[in-house]
Amino acid sequence: MSQAPTTPEWDPTALLGPEIARELQVATLVFAGTTAVLIWDILHHLGDDYYLLFKYKFRLATAAYFVSRVASLFYALGFTLFATYPIPDCQTAMTIFNCGLLVSSSATSLLFFLRVRAVYGGQRLPTCIFGFLWICVVAAAVTVPISTQATRVGTLCLVTKVPSYSGAASTVLMVNDTSVVLAISYRLLANTHRDQSVGDKLRKFFSGAPHLHNFSKAVFRDGQKYYMITIVSNAVTISMVYALPLVQSTTA
Repeated sequence: MSQAPTTPEWDPTALLGPEIARELQVATLVFAGTTAVLIWDILHHLGDDYYLLFKYKFRLATAAYFVSRVASLFYALGFTLFATYPIPDCQTAMTIFNCGLLVSSSATSLLFFLRVRAVYGGQRLPTCIFGFLWICVVAAAVTVPISTQATRVGTLCLVTKVPSYSGAASTVLMVNDTSVVLAISYRLLANTHRDQSVGDKLRKFFSGAPHLHNFSKAVFRDGQKYYMITIVSNAVTISMVYALPLVQSTTA
């Protein structure tokens, strides 16, 4: 009499089923690809970062920039490890790695708060508005490490709970980024085209403001590029967070 086949405890594919295993494989590839691109970007800009750190006056914006870079790398490397390596304590590891997201988003938002404050010459009202938005970004980001849960399945770690309210981190970040880009763009266009109508200024905004001075044009277009990347990535993140309950019910 032959024995019934048993499910090997070390094989997450056998424990979770092919559909969930395929999703995990895709997530692993995304983490690995993101980490590779981030490392390439850091190596590509090592010379610029060296001059920024050692050849120029060290300011709060400089500190925010490097904290953002290091925290982003920590977060990306951490979750690549989380998805590929048999970590003994998955919950602790996930909390620690998600703290990288908290620090990274807070530092990046601080960097753009300092930029919009500089563009407005330190005026009180813009400083208060965007200072409040920065605090909201930090508060929303705190929900990520304290709310998500993970467990060990076979040899790998698996996210088991991501409350829908944790998507507030990406939502608030998107609102903040949109506000910063619009505020900076408005200020740059208002200073250069004071005699033009609102419609003309909107056309300048969507055409890339070709008549701005070189420095203002660089700041303007840099903000547009950053916003396009951010809006897409945050929209994808939000949609993934709110789609997670279906995966949870499948794995439960």
